[in-house]
Amino acid sequence: MVERPAAVSQGLRAQLRDLVAVSRAGDKLPSERQLSARWTVARMTVRRATDALVAEGLVERRLGSGTYVLPQPIVRLLGLTSFTQDMRQRGLVPSSRLIAFGPASAGGSLADRLRVPVGEPVVVITRLRLGSGQPMAVETVWVLHSRVPGIAAEDLGGSLYELLARRYQILTGSAGVEIEPTLPDARTRELLAIGPHQACLRLRMVDADQRGRVVMAADCTYRGDKYQLRAQVSGAAFTSVQDRRAG
Repeated sequence: MVERPAAVSQGLRAQLRDLVAVSRAGDKLPSERQLSARWTVARMTVRRATDALVAEGLVERRLGSGTYVLPQPIVRLLGLTSFTQDMRQRGLVPSSRLIAFGPASAGGSLADRLRVPVGEPVVVITRLRLGSGQPMAVETVWVLHSRVPGIAAEDLGGSLYELLARRYQILTGSAGVEIEPTLPDARTRELLAIGPHQACLRLRMVDADQRGRVVMAADCTYRGDKYQLRAQVSGAAFTSVQDRRAG
């Protein structure tokens, strides 16, 4: 039986993805002529398969140079992990650059998020978060001043979660998260070293301790080309429907 062109193209794309998977970011792929000879397919078929990988953001063509493997976004599992943990788990060195730090009063919407009266004292922290020197995210955190007495700018080089646990015996027990795509403002784009049309992910979080008391709120803007978010979804709802049908 003669294999259909669509099946050949699909199989070739899978082979190319396997090749990319064992390559490092920045590696140059073999030329279309070399791949055509290696896999005994037409050069045009190789080109179409490469086009598909370009569209997926796995590789890029450089005029007059060749095709190169692109760095892939960091996948963050939605849960109570810190930026510092995310970076360490991926073999990157986490660091921070403090942009702003100081006291403030909670306005109406922030007071609602923190579940405190309007005017409640808070500490505002804005940091640029980096992974091995590369800008990854800009985060602004509002922490209730009453929960972090004596906190200082020099304390904020690493994980805020770790600082809260170590110095203030505050362990985060839950967090509410809202996620939306966004085109950041000019200042955020400058900090993240991105262009005006680069989409980002905006996370709005409210963290509570193990007793359910709100500790802080955060707005975080992650580079869309550096970060992906992933969640584990339970099938419990579908199971309950099947159980009702079975009953």
